[in-house]
Amino acid sequence: MLNLPDVSLACLDTRHPELAVFAMQHCLDQARFGEAVLLTVADYASPDPRIRVQPVTCLRSVADYSAFIVKSLGAHVRGSHVLVMQWDSFILDPGAWDPAFLEFDYLGAPWPHRAPPVGNGGFSLRSRRLLDALHDPDIRDLQPEDYCICELYRDRLEGTHGIRFAPLELARRFAFELEAPNGPTFGFHGLFNFHRALSEPDLLAWLDRAPVGLLCSMQGRRLVKNLIRDGRAASARKILQVRARGGLKLRLDAIKLGSLLAARRLWH
Repeated sequence: MLNLPDVSLACLDTRHPELAVFAMQHCLDQARFGEAVLLTVADYASPDPRIRVQPVTCLRSVADYSAFIVKSLGAHVRGSHVLVMQWDSFILDPGAWDPAFLEFDYLGAPWPHRAPPVGNGGFSLRSRRLLDALHDPDIRDLQPEDYCICELYRDRLEGTHGIRFAPLELARRFAFELEAPNGPTFGFHGLFNFHRALSEPDLLAWLDRAPVGLLCSMQGRRLVKNLIRDGRAASARKILQVRARGGLKLRLDAIKLGSLLAARRLWH
């Protein structure tokens, strides 16, 4: 098993802690971390003894999440680095780990639509040096947190604090999100990528516990389309059945997507 004693595994989630635990367990089954910390509501008890619950104030918005990650995360983790993850991200291939990842202060999946292209915060590796540098009082515009770090204040972080962002090719081997991987990657981010991350039995089991709102979201729709494209009929049908019980717009869209499934002779 991959051994990362100096890396903290951390997830901040006060809305779906049970899904966060599922994702953290996927990571802990493939790597040993110095600690695994779930930052969530005070009354949540972890079902897994490997995961320590750290109570935090309930997050009410993306802005709350971003502010905590940028300014407060460092006080809750002990490692020289922290692997920040969300409920829709986890380790895929521990064999893709490269010790060179730890030579940089920030590493996340590439952004094909932005320059600089590195990177996504939903599954990202951050150094203690970066966590400390983010206390800079001139870093004030915090949302979204990965844009704040990797684009808005990148020049300041590099020039004033000596922060090193990973190069693009290393980031591609670390994780993927908006662009398909071109080889083995350590991890990923995004519900719409679950067709790449989970087998059909595992995905069906996850869908049994997934909140309706997530399956009815735009990310849920993107996942359905990816499942149809890949011939994953059972999972696609399960999501469409949930979406078909929603409002008129969702019902009509479920019919449209169902016709794509039928056209590929996957509905029955």
